[in-house]
Amino acid sequence: MLYTASYYHTDHWQGKAFRISKAHPRGQTTNWDVQPFFYPSRRTLDQYRDGKLDFAGFSAEYRIELQTNYDWEGDFQDWLALLKPEEDITLLCFEPEGEPCHRRVAAAWLLEKMPELGSGQIR
Repeated sequence: MLYTASYYHTDHWQGKAFRISKAHPRGQTTNWDVQPFFYPSRRTLDQYRDGKLDFAGFSAEYRIELQTNYDWEGDFQDWLALLKPEEDITLLCFEPEGEPCHRRVAAAWLLEKMPELGSGQIR
């Protein structure tokens, strides 16, 4: 099953956790693996932070990036092929629950690719 959570709410993590942000949270011990294929590009992040993209625009650009990464990166395809519906995973990044966040966009994209994973709590 697929979950999402903030780094700062370890009680929300289920199964194996993956960092999907480029930055590592300060003061946090690494208790996760990294998955760089889910990192948003610096260009898209900067456009969002500078107000050139609203969250809907950011989400659209990020989904294009995810699909491009998937189409061009055999290692990404291999990683997805290793995911098992009976094993829980959690996608992690910074934002608190309820705030706009790329981890929920990534989760939606991933569930479209692999609906058999099933959706757990998407925070």
